[in-house]
Amino acid sequence: MSVSDKEISKEKVDERVDEMRKKYPLYTAVLERIPDMDLKEVVTIMFVVDGVRWVLKAHAVKLSLIGDDKVTDQMVEEKISEIKAQYASLGSVLERIHNMDLKETIIALLGIDGMESLLKLRALVIIAS
Repeated sequence: MSVSDKEISKEKVDERVDEMRKKYPLYTAVLERIPDMDLKEVVTIMFVVDGVRWVLKAHAVKLSLIGDDKVTDQMVEEKISEIKAQYASLGSVLERIHNMDLKETIIALLGIDGMESLLKLRALVIIAS
């Protein structure tokens, strides 16, 4: 990943957080914390994001009927419980997943991807300082 020094700044993180909050209000609880996270918390959330992505993808597969039902509702519930225990502020997202239609699920997936990029930017800011 090639990034210039101009792109690695606290101001850039704050700017991206504001953009993301407007696009993906569902993630506001986490997004608001990113500018103040230390490196350990950034890395922790990066791993939690992978779990949320898995749940969203499983839900999208179920809605689009392209899966062969290998991912059961019980497996999804177990993953949701595991993630909520690790990071409660994603709980509101996780609780809504079952009620999301395919469009909302894809928007949530895009939001997770954006959040992951923002977390990586925050990590770079911390490392560069």
